[in-house]
Amino acid sequence: MELCLITDKTEFAAEAEKVGIERIMLDLERTGKRKRQMGRDLFISDHILSHKSCEEIDAVIEAGADFMMLPYFHSVDEVRGFRSLVAARAKTILLVETKSAVEILPTLVKERLGDEVHIGLNDLRISLGNRTIFDPLCNGMIERLSALLRGEKIPFGVGGIARLSHDRLPINPEHVLAEQVRLEAGIGWLGRSFREDMENRRRPGELACEVELIRKAIKKWESAPEEALAAKRKILREEVGGWEAAINA
Repeated sequence: MELCLITDKTEFAAEAEKVGIERIMLDLERTGKRKRQMGRDLFISDHILSHKSCEEIDAVIEAGADFMMLPYFHSVDEVRGFRSLVAARAKTILLVETKSAVEILPTLVKERLGDEVHIGLNDLRISLGNRTIFDPLCNGMIERLSALLRGEKIPFGVGGIARLSHDRLPINPEHVLAEQVRLEAGIGWLGRSFREDMENRRRPGELACEVELIRKAIKKWESAPEEALAAKRKILREEVGGWEAAINA
């Protein structure tokens, strides 16, 4: 599993590269994001596909980008337009984070309109009206989407990875990571809480330690028998159910 980190801090990005994080990503999405994620304290940058996208995509590729991601799309035509603008100059990643994106994913896969896919759980929760971001992991939706992508050999990621040393989260982050491994996700996106903790409060060497914890856990779960992964999935579902019950109380 390759690790990916989103940040706009150059010093942190350099340290992340030094400790072996394979991908550093700049998030250029802003259009509509502040409104739909209001109160959710999520990473915001510039914008999605618009009339200025051709110039922006050209500039980013000229600056050396290896990947371009399309967030918050709703239609096949949007994706076709994005892929046409990129014009095979970089690999394309489709960020599936809306109900309509989930519905059209089979068509996108059939037409090979993305080199990779990432299923974003934050906006997807909002679009689907779920109680928690983990509902799609527990109700079979992510299972079906992952099977579709695996069947077509399209690399994908699901949700984010939190610090495994973080013991104050409502859901154990290693249980989420074990589920990502079980689904055979090939890209592990280090999540918002990971990024914020490491950007703002890290001590010397702490980032390397946290990344090493994740690497060891990935290796452990990749070599675990199916029964162990199934048991972790059961525990994850129980944790999510308990969290939802607490929310509803």
